[in-house]
Formats: sequence, C-alpha cells, structure tokens
Amino acid sequence: MSPTKTHWQSVLLVCGKCSRKLDGGFGHKQREALRDELRSALDDAGHRRDVEVIETKCLGECPKDAVAVVNGSAPGTLYAVPAGMPAQDVLAQVMKSKG
Repeated sequence: MSPTKTHWQSVLLVCGKCSRKLDGGFGHKQREALRDELRSALDDAGHRRDVEVIETKCLGECPKDAVAVVNGSAPGTLYAVPAGMPAQDVLAQVMKSKG
C-alpha cells in the first residue's frame, strides 16, 4: 500500500441513507440532494478543489427529516442538516468545526 497526496484540505461525509429518505429536499425547488448542493456551493465560493464531499452509506445516526453530515476534521461532531437548509449555511456551520 502506498499513500497518495490529494489537494483536499477537508472532507465532508454526507449520509447517503438519509439523503435517499429525503428524496431531495435541498436547492431552490427542494429537489436536489444535499451532496450536490454542497458541491455547487463550494464551486461558487471557489473552494471545490479544497473540500471533498463524499456520500457514504449510513453514518449510524438517523435524524428525522434531516441528513447526517460529518466534517472529517472533526469526527466527534455529527450535524443533522434539516431539509431545505441553504447549502451556504450548512457549510458555514460544518466548516467552522475543525478538530
């Protein structure tokens, strides 16, 4: 096994099971997945290459009407992101929690 360098400064883990349960819930028309909205917001802010958004399987916590998100730099904190929350607001909250 050999390590590979990346350009990422942070990794956000988004629960895929929560996302499927909401069947969208984000974006202008509330039809987009949180993962896609976060990527778009990062792109708009010029940070798309710095932060990787990865959709995982279940993160083990299942918030009602929300999606579980973890900042890889602060694995002890799980965020329950309610449906309809703007991606910019999600990033402001989640990215300020660096281990």
